[in-house]
Amino acid sequence: MQPVYRGGLIICRHRILPSGDSIEEQIHHITEGGNMTIEELVQQQKDAFRNGVNRSIDARRQNLTKLREIVKDHADRLCDAMKRDFGKPLVESYASEIATVVLEIDYHLKHFESWMEPESPGESVYTFPSKSRIYRQPLGSVLIIGPWNFPVHLTFMPLIGALSAGNTVVLKPSELAPATSAEIRSLIASRFEPGELAVVEGDAGVTTELLRQPFDKIFFTGSPRVGRIVMKAAARHLTPVTLELGGKSPAIVHSDAQMDVSVRRIWWGKTINAGQTCIAPDFVGVHESQRDAFISESKKTLTDFYPDGYRPGENYTKIVNEDHFERLSFLLEDCDILLGGRTDPESRFIEPTLIAADWDDEIMEDEIFGPLLPMVTWSDESEIIGRLTGYDPPLALYLFTRDEAFQKTVIQQIPFGGGCINDTIAHFVNPKLPFGGVGASGMGAYHGRFSFETFSRRQSVMSKALWPDPEVRYPPHGENKLKWLKRIF
Repeated sequence: MQPVYRGGLIICRHRILPSGDSIEEQIHHITEGGNMTIEELVQQQKDAFRNGVNRSIDARRQNLTKLREIVKDHADRLCDAMKRDFGKPLVESYASEIATVVLEIDYHLKHFESWMEPESPGESVYTFPSKSRIYRQPLGSVLIIGPWNFPVHLTFMPLIGALSAGNTVVLKPSELAPATSAEIRSLIASRFEPGELAVVEGDAGVTTELLRQPFDKIFFTGSPRVGRIVMKAAARHLTPVTLELGGKSPAIVHSDAQMDVSVRRIWWGKTINAGQTCIAPDFVGVHESQRDAFISESKKTLTDFYPDGYRPGENYTKIVNEDHFERLSFLLEDCDILLGGRTDPESRFIEPTLIAADWDDEIMEDEIFGPLLPMVTWSDESEIIGRLTGYDPPLALYLFTRDEAFQKTVIQQIPFGGGCINDTIAHFVNPKLPFGGVGASGMGAYHGRFSFETFSRRQSVMSKALWPDPEVRYPPHGENKLKWLKRIF
């Protein structure tokens, strides 16, 4: 199959490419009938942007409305695709993938015009009389690379910001969720012109070719390893990037935590998408006085969550593919399992599993991205602070305590992207909060107005009065001017 542009689609997958040609040769090949290469598609979007496509208020509103109709009217198709890809339960798909996206679109539709208004920062005595304004301008043609774990939500959320800010967009869904990717491509191609918004499907080779193009912005959601590749590629064209990555997001349970609620909220955050979530609690650090209570409450909580047992694809998400299943199964080997631990390769099922761990265990090294929850213990606050600062800054942190002094200590001393006190995940759905990482967990932020800002640039303009026009600013500059400047400054 030739990798060509057809109605919002570029198809190229290693497993079906004709042998003999490199992926680069396939991508650059122009087939009969006038179909476009990736390079030509990007150039078309840049030309469209220069001609004003997507930039007016009406165009932005129309684009957001069309996107809302795609998600709202075709929610069943999208949810069915996610179920086929990795057995995501329908209720979970509607809650985490459909409703959140519709709410975000509605938020932008309500506010984007006010965000476009020029900002008046005030004047300086040194430029009086004048008027200064800060304008938000779209960046141009942007590339959004989505992940597989929330293939609708995490692909559409940045897209909403890109469109409300007035950009043209190339969207690259993950090839690891092929059914969802195909639905996204089909739905978007039915409503958008390629100069406005185009979907590119394909594997890592296609992504590599996309990263060679001179986009005006790249937004990537995925692993830190690939994030480094994206950033390196972007540097070639000095393209700004937003990286939404991950890390070992801790849940910290203090001695004063209300255990029934705390444990329920931690396991809720861990079992969403079978733990395949960039902000899932990666491990839990429990005060030693609460260790036994955490175990007993965990057993009760998981029984309450799944009273009829686990049914992968019905009430519990499957692991996305065999590679991830094998990786998680390997991590389970030699672990001290306190609860759970059952696996089934055929259905790619891994039970929510509580593990007794030490800080130096292998499972405590890298992000787990699955339903395994290592539990470590600590005895005093300085110990847990020291342990957490030894990790790269995580994307999220969850603290369970009523001790306001300790809350303040954690917030001030431990770098992390965002998080919750006495909850998990919930900060992610507030459009008034910026969502993003720090250091190895990412750079930049989005959601709500922060998405609009991420895909905009600030343009400063000062309008100066024609009078007065003091001669002191102009040459020639003699000793008297120097003495005058020294007296003033």
